[in-house]
Amino acid sequence: MKNFKRLLAAAIAASCLVLPFGGTVTADEPETAVSTAAPADQSQNGEFISDYVSQVIDYLSVYAKDGVNQLSLYKAGLLEILKQHPELYETVMSAILGSIDEHSVFYKSGEFEQFISQLEGAVGGIGITFNESNGNLIVGSVYENSPAAKAGILTGDILYSADGNNLLGVSIEVAQKYIRGQVGSPVTVGVLREGVDDVLYFTLTREEIGEKQSVAYKIVSAPDEQNEQNSAKVMYIKIYGFMDNTSDQFDAAVKEADSQNINNIIIDVRDNGGGYITQAVKVANYFVPNGNVIVTEDHKVDLFDITYKSNNERTQKNDVVVLVNEYSASASEILAAAIKENEVGVLIGTKTYGKGTVQSSVSLKDGEAMKYTAAYYLTPSGENIDKIGITPDAVVENGSVPFDYSGYEDFDYSRIYNPGDSDANISKAKKILNVWGRYNGNINDPYFDSELESAVAQFQNNQELFPYGVLDLTTQRELYNALQNTTVIVDNQLEAAFKHFGLKAEIIE
Repeated sequence: MKNFKRLLAAAIAASCLVLPFGGTVTADEPETAVSTAAPADQSQNGEFISDYVSQVIDYLSVYAKDGVNQLSLYKAGLLEILKQHPELYETVMSAILGSIDEHSVFYKSGEFEQFISQLEGAVGGIGITFNESNGNLIVGSVYENSPAAKAGILTGDILYSADGNNLLGVSIEVAQKYIRGQVGSPVTVGVLREGVDDVLYFTLTREEIGEKQSVAYKIVSAPDEQNEQNSAKVMYIKIYGFMDNTSDQFDAAVKEADSQNINNIIIDVRDNGGGYITQAVKVANYFVPNGNVIVTEDHKVDLFDITYKSNNERTQKNDVVVLVNEYSASASEILAAAIKENEVGVLIGTKTYGKGTVQSSVSLKDGEAMKYTAAYYLTPSGENIDKIGITPDAVVENGSVPFDYSGYEDFDYSRIYNPGDSDANISKAKKILNVWGRYNGNINDPYFDSELESAVAQFQNNQELFPYGVLDLTTQRELYNALQNTTVIVDNQLEAAFKHFGLKAEIIE
C-alpha cells in the first residue's frame, strides 16, 4: 500500500497545485499550522514530491473537517487525475494491482490470454513457462525434450533477452512475442542465473509444441538393498506444472501402477512452480483418505472460504515419496503438504519455496484483465506457509562430482574448421557439445553440419567469444577446458527416495 500511495501521491503532485503551508494563524485557526513548503530545487524530484503530498494528506486527514480521511483524499485525487489525464489509466491500474503483492498484475489487452496459454494452450516456441515476479520474468517450468531443455535453460532463470530484445521489466505478452515465432526458425535467448556473473545465451530452434506434457512417468525395477537378487517395481512420476491436463495425465500413471500392483510411488515436483490449485487437489485426492482435508482457501471474508476434502475411492494403498526443492511452489506445495500432513507419504529434498497465496482473475474492459491475490491457502493442519515453505521429512541436498572426461580426446589444434569441412576434430567437438546437450546429431560423423555451427556459436556466445560458429583454435581450447571443468549433479534426493523403499537407486532418464 505504501508504494501505491507514493505513486498516487506523485501523480497528484504532478496534476494539482500543492498548497503552501505555514500561513498566518488567525483567531479562527488553532496554532497547528506546520511549515511544509517544498524547496524549489526539489520540485522535479518524484520521490520527494510523493512524500510531500503524503504529508499533506496525512495533515488534512487530522486537521480538515469531519468526514475527511486519508482514503477519501487519495480517492478524490485519483479520480480527478484520471478525469484530467486518462492516459495515466494503465499506470494507475498497474500501481493498484502491484501494491497488493508481487503476484497481482494488471494485464493490458491480449496479455491475459498469453498468460493463460501457458496453462491451457500450446506452450509454443521453446518449451518453457514463465511468471512475473518483482518486475522480472522467471522461468517456471522447462518441458522435457523441449528446445529449452536440450539447450540447458533451467527453472529459476531470469529471462534477459530474446534476439537482442530486452526482456527485463517487460510484460509476458511482450516476452512471448519475441520468444515465439515460426516453427524451425532460430531464437537466441539470454538468461540470468543465480551464481553466474554473466548473461548466458542459448540459441534454440523453435518447435511446435502442441498439448503440453505436464506429466511424465516411468516404471523402474530396482534391486533390494539387502539382497540384490530380489527387486521391486517403483512408479516414478514427474510433474512439470499443474496445468489443465495434469490430473488426466497423472491418472494414466496411477492406473498403470495399479494394473501392475505397484505399491511404491515417487512423485517429483522439484522445479515445479505450481499452477491450478484444483489440479493439485485432484492429484492429492488419489492418496488422501476419503473425507480428509487437502487444502483450505482462507479469504478475508469467511463466507468465501473453501475447504477441499478428499473423495478418494481407490482401494489401492501406496507408499508415496514426494521430492521437493526450493523451486517447488504454490500448487506443488499444496500437494506436498496434503501428502505429509495426512501421513500418506513422506517428503524428501529441501525446503520448498513458500508461496501460500491464491490468485483470482477478473476480466475488464477491452480484453484487459487483472489477477490479484484473493486468499491464503492453509495446509490440512491450518498452517499458512507463505514466505515460509515446507520443511521435508528428510532434508537431503543434491551433490556434484567432476565429469569423467577420460574417454574424450583433446583437439590436435592443427587448423580452423568451417561449416562443410570434414575431420576427426569435428567429431571431437560434437562429442563434447553433446555432453551438455547442445549437439544432438550424429556425434561420430566428422562432417561440420549446420547444427554444429549453431552449437559452436552458442558456446562462443556463452564464453564471450565472437559467436560466428567457426571452430577456431581458441574455441577448441575453450571447449576442452570447459569439459575438464564440467561437474555432474548427483541426485542424492532420488537415491534417498529409493532407499526409503529399501531399494538401491536407479537412474531415471
